Amino acid sequence: MDSFESKSEIRQRVISQRPQPSTGLAANLVRLAFELDANVIASYQPLANEPDVAEFNLWVISMGKTLLLPRIEGEHLVFADGDLVIGSHRIYEPTGSPHDLAEAQLILLPALAVDKSGNRLGKGKGFYDRALAQVQGIAKYAVVFDSEILDAIPTESHDVWVTGAVTPTAIHHFRASAIS
Repeated sequence: MDSFESKSEIRQRVISQRPQPSTGLAANLVRLAFELDANVIASYQPLANEPDVAEFNLWVISMGKTLLLPRIEGEHLVFADGDLVIGSHRIYEPTGSPHDLAEAQLILLPALAVDKSGNRLGKGKGFYDRALAQVQGIAKYAVVFDSEILDAIPTESHDVWVTGAVTPTAIHHFRASAIS
């Protein structure tokens, strides 16, 4: 990666290399959930080009754990359970009542890339940064493809760090301070 590459340039490069195989991702997510003893898990419903967490989401439900998924309401994300319907941004969203994200013991976030310091690159709309800015003390892991772990990503003051990242081949732990 060029150290002068902008967020926009990184986004374009990463998107051009997607999708990639997600084989092994569900097993790593299950392992992380066990390591953290997480019973309430906030995840997401993957788009076609994102790392596929759908198998993991089904596992969460089959184990009797609580699965919270994001729903866009105005400029904010709320997390809920319930049946899924196509939302305003053509993303499957839950129909249930919103839950306090602070109930979660593990938060999985979609990302385009993450760096080894725990900086996450999203799509640029800030939905997750706004939602996570209010949450302290919870493990937050970006879910990316292996090639999307970068040395450095440009950051801005509103960007929220992640504790680590999960890829199809590994669990990466970056920042214990991201839990505080």
